[in-house]
Amino acid sequence: MKFAPSLFKNDGAKNTSRPLSGSKPNQEITNDKQVIVGKISYEDVKNAITGFCNMYNQKDWAALPRLIKLAEGQFAITFPYDVEFRILCFFVNYLAYPEDLNINPEVTGWTTTSPGDYWIKSGAVSKKAMLFLPKIDTEYDFVLMTTEDNIGYKLSFASRAQKQLPALPERNYTTPKVNVNELSSIEGEDFS
Repeated sequence: MKFAPSLFKNDGAKNTSRPLSGSKPNQEITNDKQVIVGKISYEDVKNAITGFCNMYNQKDWAALPRLIKLAEGQFAITFPYDVEFRILCFFVNYLAYPEDLNINPEVTGWTTTSPGDYWIKSGAVSKKAMLFLPKIDTEYDFVLMTTEDNIGYKLSFASRAQKQLPALPERNYTTPKVNVNELSSIEGEDFS
């Protein structure tokens, strides 16, 4: 397991307790948050999403992802009920290093940052952003972010620090291969 222990909540990815069902959102909220995962089987991506939901949905409904198959070994994940920026960052990291799964998928997330988002300082507010992990990672408890203007940041889970990276980010910003609005018309599997 490569995932940072400081991110685990309660009993980890095996705890299936959930908040009262009456508090679960039922009204979809328009947003542009999505994650594209490649080089992974359907069963493995389902298990990773379930593990994440087991960790983060114990006390409240922090993440209600929807899994959509794009092609063999490639999936889109959206958040029809929205998700906090901080939780989206944890989700991208967890999919790259899921507990109890020995896989190495390609994971990239996209969103538009908002004022008040955890880690986001004035220079990165209201910008389209791409979230990912570096090719070589020895820390496991952060994500990298590149904004639409190709400014790179390291978002460390150990602090509320947003650290601007040197002049060239590890990856330039690219738009997602599929628009989140197009995904809403494709049948997917919801997780809670």
